[in-house]
Amino acid sequence: MIKLNLLLFVILIIFALLKVNSEHLYRKNFSQLDSEQKREIELKEEQTKLELENTDQSGSNRIEEFAKNKLNMIEPNSKNIIQLENK
Repeated sequence: MIKLNLLLFVILIIFALLKVNSEHLYRKNFSQLDSEQKREIELKEEQTKLELENTDQSGSNRIEEFAKNKLNMIEPNSKNIIQLENK
């Protein structure tokens, strides 16, 4: 009877340790999941910002800015504009 009680006690201790270990892993994984979800939100916000920036830079304002600053182009005044007529 003592051997049976000792065996049951050892089994009980083993299961208790397994339960504690599984709870620890659960908390660790839940914490990691929470961190990854926060990172996902940050990355989505950054992606939205970059897409907006890309849209802004691809517009005609970007072309005009490039022409003025990099190519030293200026807008013509009215006396320098020649209009061609269709016949």
